[in-house]
Amino acid sequence: MIPILGGSLTSVWSDVEAIQAKRKHERLEEFYLALETEVQKIKEQINGSYINQPDFLDIFEQTAKYIVNERREEKRILFRNVFINSIIAKGCSYDKTEKYLRILEQMNSLELLLLKILKNPKRYNENQGNIIKNPNEGQSNAVYRVHYTLVSEFKQIMSELTQVSQDDISEAMYFLESNRLVKEKASEYRLQTNGNPIHVLDDKLTSKGKDFISFLLDK
Repeated sequence: MIPILGGSLTSVWSDVEAIQAKRKHERLEEFYLALETEVQKIKEQINGSYINQPDFLDIFEQTAKYIVNERREEKRILFRNVFINSIIAKGCSYDKTEKYLRILEQMNSLELLLLKILKNPKRYNENQGNIIKNPNEGQSNAVYRVHYTLVSEFKQIMSELTQVSQDDISEAMYFLESNRLVKEKASEYRLQTNGNPIHVLDDKLTSKGKDFISFLLDK
């Protein structure tokens, strides 16, 4: 069947290559235009010593390559954020920027979501309509109020918050722990509390994790 289909397959492949080239060109153009806008906003903050070295061109090229090969718009924006934050950060090295770009390239949507949650679990929960509720809130009669003390487990709470299985949470956390973005054995953490169970997620980012997420989200 290969000789019979050969012509058709060649034609299809040519069409695919053309579509891919067009898509990548559009992504690159999108990056340049967005970067131009962002640079105008931050031009007073730009670290001149960082952008005036030959190695800076390598960082720019690497960022562009990651972006044109990334199908998800969310990650393309995050690559751009890493690049922008690297040029305004004090004391940022090219090695650090390359490492952050490489880690981001390897991350999937769930791993990114977990990092965003761990940056500020309470705020994320509130923004989602308080999926994780405090069992002691909403009891108006102080006389008959019952205070519940519960043991909350990291993976269970994160699973409820993200609507994915605990196995998926474990796998994503393994990646984050392996890259030292979250504290060792964070996914095994348990907390006994009479407050909101969301606090089992508190303070799980390492200093590297906090810095990394700031490069992704803060500008």
